[in-house]
Amino acid sequence: MAGIISKINNSVQTSFVGRFFQMEERGTNFFIELNGACSTFLSMAYILAVNPRILSDSGGPCVPPDGNIFAPDYSQCIEVVKREYITSTAIGCMFGCFCMGLLANLPIALAPGMGMNAYFTYSVVGFRGTGAISYEAAVTAVMIEGAIFLFLALTGIRYAVIKLIPEPVKTATPAGIGAFLAHIGLQTAEGLGVVVSDIATAVTLGGCPEDKRTRLVAFTDACQADTTMCVVSDSYTCDDLGGVMSSATTWVGILGLIIMSIMIAYKHRAAFVVGIGFVTCISWFRGTAITYFPYTPAGDDRFDYFKQVVSIEPLDKILVPFTSDLGPVGGALITFLYVDFLDTTGTLFALASSMGYVDEKGDFPRSKMAFAADALATMFGSLFGLSPVTCYIESGTGVEAGSRTGLTAIFCGIFFMLSLFFAPILASIPPWASGGALIIVGSLMARCLKDIKWHNPTHALTAFLTVIVMPLTYSIAYGLTAGILTYFVSESTFFLLSYVGIAKPDYGDEPPPEPVYVSGKSEVEDETARPEEPIANSSEGVDTETMEKKDEEA
Repeated sequence: MAGIISKINNSVQTSFVGRFFQMEERGTNFFIELNGACSTFLSMAYILAVNPRILSDSGGPCVPPDGNIFAPDYSQCIEVVKREYITSTAIGCMFGCFCMGLLANLPIALAPGMGMNAYFTYSVVGFRGTGAISYEAAVTAVMIEGAIFLFLALTGIRYAVIKLIPEPVKTATPAGIGAFLAHIGLQTAEGLGVVVSDIATAVTLGGCPEDKRTRLVAFTDACQADTTMCVVSDSYTCDDLGGVMSSATTWVGILGLIIMSIMIAYKHRAAFVVGIGFVTCISWFRGTAITYFPYTPAGDDRFDYFKQVVSIEPLDKILVPFTSDLGPVGGALITFLYVDFLDTTGTLFALASSMGYVDEKGDFPRSKMAFAADALATMFGSLFGLSPVTCYIESGTGVEAGSRTGLTAIFCGIFFMLSLFFAPILASIPPWASGGALIIVGSLMARCLKDIKWHNPTHALTAFLTVIVMPLTYSIAYGLTAGILTYFVSESTFFLLSYVGIAKPDYGDEPPPEPVYVSGKSEVEDETARPEEPIANSSEGVDTETMEKKDEEA
């Protein structure tokens, strides 16, 4: 078997495919790229289930009868839109991956951005269309945003803007995204469910089973006036009914985390595939405490969809939902562009840095094409009603598995293409199966913190805020904004103070040497405290015979 694998690797490496993707130069082979693609795809396959659920909450093109957003017919229309979004999500991911692989030759997969899809639904269009902007106008704004992003990428303006990002922000960004990724993996929607909401402290320890979860409600004015208008979120707390860390799914997810971490310690490249696959398979059995298909209405719906195995949803409602009425979309357009630009920048540089591709100028090979691929994917995705499509940090699982070329992205695109037919299977990967992989990747990305100039208070605060704000605000963009503003405010203050005679603090590029302590005293202290002995010199009248006698005794 090893001989067959080696033969295939050598054949591909010397072929047009190997030369096009520079496999020999980047020290990789066919099966490493395939394994990395499997890891990446399994880590982000949850998007096939999560993205449709979030975007369908906007109501899509459905129109509520008499304005009743809870009417049965309207809810049925939303269910149809949700199924169509599974197809459109797979198509958008497939196109984005192909663009990244062919244009930029990077092992980075693309999908509708988590956070941007929530902003699209709950802030722009509003829950079930209750916002100030129509669904059609919001999708049109996504198309325009992608076109502007493409212009910035191809003209090089994007690179000029990135050059303005302070050094501590760029250095700390991988760790911040890693913390954000681990935070996702620790939650329930896409992870283990260890971290849940709390009324008093915002977040707390969770891990309680479903029958112990108390859903949180958005206590708005409409909710106070009419309880039927209360919007129940996916967030929940375990404080009311107890059961902290008693959920079987949480513990089986932790088991998957342990399996993957041990395999990684032994440098097994299939660690993520084995860990995610194992937890997924044992979670498909019904009637168990860890089943993804419990005997509930929601579980029955998932199982009925799962049993179809092969199914292609049509695109009758969400295909090319554009409009010329763009009056109120200005603010949404600016926000889409801002968040997409910062998210993509942070993710691309984090992954390129982890692969060692970033040069001394702060750039990486084919960076212009990488940003162009992201922009093209966003424009293409808007044709199918998607929120901005962006580079996914979950690609870090493939990078850690050894992926180094765009062939990984091509494989991911093929997997998403296959998911068009097998969406019922792939959409049934439970979040606790992939959560452990996200946590591990997040921990590995934190190693960049060793390069922060911690002895410099400005760099330290800038880097720390960049890292900590990302997971706490659930946004890469907010973390970057916090770091950038902190750095520029500090540097501007130093610049202004220099005009009144207060010099800017100089901490240097390297931290001062730390003393090494021996027997309660540092060597530095011992050296400085030791009095210097006079140097023997016969010309100054020193008794040479006495000195020679002391030397002999010594």
